[in-house]
Amino acid sequence: MLASTFGCALSALCSRSCLRGFASAISLLILAAAPPAAHAQLNVLSPAFSRLNGGAVWGSVGYRTSGSSNGDDRPLSRLGFAAFYGPFGGRGDTVVTFTRAVSDSTDTTLVEPNSRQIFRRTRSTHELRGDTRLPGNGKVILLVGYQHSTFFRFGTARFPATVPLGGAFIGTLLGPYPLLPAPRWLAWYGGVGGTIVRLSGIATRADTVAAELNTERTFAPEALLMIMGNVAPSYRVVFGASYQYVRFGSVTYRAVQSGDRIPAAILATLPEAVEARAVHLSLGFSFTASGLIPGR
Repeated sequence: MLASTFGCALSALCSRSCLRGFASAISLLILAAAPPAAHAQLNVLSPAFSRLNGGAVWGSVGYRTSGSSNGDDRPLSRLGFAAFYGPFGGRGDTVVTFTRAVSDSTDTTLVEPNSRQIFRRTRSTHELRGDTRLPGNGKVILLVGYQHSTFFRFGTARFPATVPLGGAFIGTLLGPYPLLPAPRWLAWYGGVGGTIVRLSGIATRADTVAAELNTERTFAPEALLMIMGNVAPSYRVVFGASYQYVRFGSVTYRAVQSGDRIPAAILATLPEAVEARAVHLSLGFSFTASGLIPGR
C-alpha cells in the first residue's frame, strides 16, 4: 500500500514537472518570437513618426508679475518635457541614396586526362546601398508634452497658498535663427504654446468647515523664447524664458464631511475666480531622434 501511494505521488510529481517544463518551453518560444513582432510593429508605425525630430526636458523657476494679496511672493517651480515634431514649411527633406557595386570574376582552367582543356569563368556582383536624410529648411516645429508645478501660488487671499498645477502642453516654435554676434553653435527660437490645466479636489478650509475646491478645465497660454546651443552631436543645452497667464473663471467649493454645509456668509467671502501672471526662466537639454526609431 505504501509503495503504491509513493508511486502515485511520484507519478503526479513527474506529470507536474512535465507540465512546468512544457509551460517554460512555450514561454521561451513566445519570448523568442516577440522581438521580431514588436520590431515589425515599429516598422509599420515608423512612417507616422517620420517627422519626429527629438525632444527636450527642462526645469524652470517662475516669478509672478501679478500682485499678491496674501503676501506670498516666493518663486514657482516647474518641470516639463516635450517631443519635437517637424520641421514644417520651406523645402522638404531630401533623401540621398548611396550605391556601390563590386564585381569579381574568377577564371579556372580544367585539364582532363585526354589533354582537353576546359575554361570556366565565374563572375559575382555585390551591391551595397545606403540611404540618408538631409533635413529641409523648414522653420515650424510642433511641441507636444507635459508640464507640472507641484507648488503653484496664485497669491489670492482665502485661497490655498500652494496648489499642484499641471497638464498636457502643446506649442509651436519658429526657428532656428542665428544669435548674432554670439557663436554659430547658438540659435534662438520664438513661439507660443499653452498648458491644459484644472484644479480638482484641492483641500481647503471655509472658516471652520473642511472643504475642497474644484475648477473648470482651461487653457493657460504662454509666450516662449528659447536659446539652444550644441554641446554634442545629438545634444543641445536649452535656455528659455516664457510669460504665462493662468485664469480659472469658476471656482466651486463643497464640504468634505457629509451633512456639513458652508454658510452662505462664509461662501460669499471665498474667491469665485483666480488668475496669475508669471515669468518663467528655464534650463534643460534637448536631443535628436536619430537612431531611436526604425526607418529614421
